[in-house]
Amino acid sequence: MSRETENILDKNIKDTDTWKALNNGGWTDRRLAGSYECDSSKRNIEVKKACVSEFGTYRVDLELVAKVNIENMTVFAGRRNMLEQNIKISAGGCFKRTFYIAVTPYIPALSVKRYEDKTIYISYTHADLISECEIKVQKEDVPVIWVAGDSTLTDQNAGIPYYPYGSCAGWAQTLLRFTKRAAVCNLAHSGMTSNCFRDDGHFAIAKEMIKKGDLFIIQFGHNDQKRRNLQPFGGYAENLENYVDEVKKLGAYPVICSPISRIPALENDEYYSLLAPYRDACEEVAKTHSVTFIDLHDHTFNKWIEFGDNTKDFFIPGDITHTNEYGALLIGTHFAKEFIKESDVLFDRKIIEEAYFKEFRISSDEKALPKEEPGFDIFSIEPPYVDIKEIPEYKDIKKAYKYCLLDPCVMYAHPYAVMPRAQLLMVMFKAFRMAGKRPYLNGFADINKFDWDAGYVQALVDEDMIDEKTICHDEVNGKKLFRPDDALTYAEFMSFIVRFLEKDKSERKNITLEQALKKAYELRILGDINFTKEGKKILKGIKQNALNEKYEIATETYISRAEVYMGLARLMDIVGGVERKLPAGLDIHPVH
Repeated sequence: MSRETENILDKNIKDTDTWKALNNGGWTDRRLAGSYECDSSKRNIEVKKACVSEFGTYRVDLELVAKVNIENMTVFAGRRNMLEQNIKISAGGCFKRTFYIAVTPYIPALSVKRYEDKTIYISYTHADLISECEIKVQKEDVPVIWVAGDSTLTDQNAGIPYYPYGSCAGWAQTLLRFTKRAAVCNLAHSGMTSNCFRDDGHFAIAKEMIKKGDLFIIQFGHNDQKRRNLQPFGGYAENLENYVDEVKKLGAYPVICSPISRIPALENDEYYSLLAPYRDACEEVAKTHSVTFIDLHDHTFNKWIEFGDNTKDFFIPGDITHTNEYGALLIGTHFAKEFIKESDVLFDRKIIEEAYFKEFRISSDEKALPKEEPGFDIFSIEPPYVDIKEIPEYKDIKKAYKYCLLDPCVMYAHPYAVMPRAQLLMVMFKAFRMAGKRPYLNGFADINKFDWDAGYVQALVDEDMIDEKTICHDEVNGKKLFRPDDALTYAEFMSFIVRFLEKDKSERKNITLEQALKKAYELRILGDINFTKEGKKILKGIKQNALNEKYEIATETYISRAEVYMGLARLMDIVGGVERKLPAGLDIHPVH
């Protein structure tokens, strides 16, 4: 990547909440709508800063003096890592706490550049009621608890005024509460798979700084299940094994966590989780490699069922995946409880203290969130992908990004790679503004109900949008095969598009692949690109971008990912779907 490209991507995020929070301890200002009144002694946040000269671990001695009596105060450190909550201080009294923090490089969302900010952030509620804040910092070598994962455990930003019920939080943000002579460095990021965390440079930061005796927490799965090459006992398990081996060689202790459960789905009066196979893969890898396994999946799955309708109180409003502050506290506490059962065996000294969490119902006052204006539109910036900046298809990919078809959290779009048939479905349904359908009726032997794509496949079946010529049959039992991992062809892609455009459902099954290609050309779905009778497009040459592609390059009859995005954006221009909301149930990453 050129320095010019890097600078463009860096400037790209200057107006986003990501940038603002990065330089303010994880906090942004809420865009409040209309008149607003709140209890300022409870919701206002003060952010303090202490600068250090080099990366490493530091001891921090914090002292806060209260003007008046304070109850239920919360203190955070770093990128909004909860240090302590439910603090009570009498008038003139003080709160003292010594803790440790890791100062490291960090790659923020929407950027490819390492930010080497050497600032220690301290923030706290009841900002107007504190008369003095004293922060003493000194360098001290202590173990670090490294965190690798996705949006469910990353350092999520939050708005001021502070409403825990409406503040997204990753569960690893709560671990600092339990640390004893140890620092926490949370490198988890929204959108990460077990591949992306390495490819996008986050693991490299840990490897450069990790020490003998450190802890390395690993939790992936929510995004891996959307990639056909990261099946539970395939690429996903292999990646976990690689992380474990590398961390061990560096002298640190890997801990594998199963992915937390989404709010469970109900089918035929039985609850299920699409992440269950990933949970099983985690357990098997941990057992095979003799490392600690913390089963967050089954714990949360059972808790959400136990809580019933109250489960939504532990997630950000309208979401089934991302927890609010209360959900993060519940999960982080369970992790600490489970971990201390193993700590005496693994470590010379405990680095995580006893954990207690009193389950409670959240008051109606806490659930009353202020109305807010729409936040900064992250899809209005330049696409944050390092592999598209100088390619001919850039403008088309930019349009697809603007239409919310692409994931803003990763660094690579792989524009010239093939698109697996099933991996197409989530982005295609975004363009269609359609939702998948459950239950999946097991119409294909190579798609099971736990597959992320199964709901989309069922919707295609119900809407007669699958050409019979594009499916195969098992040679042994004759069952239908969707071919989810096969590379998508131009003809197959155009068949989905043209059948969708045909509003008379009874006519869809009569549209042949050849007719779909012809109609797509007439509509200029891919501009001036035309095809042979066999649906073949001959590339005149392979561009350098394609030569650098890690996945199989799309040639001849196979459509590239860049062309898929181009075609879907063109489709949205034709049908006018840009202004329509995305369907409910899509797993959207919170990027603030």
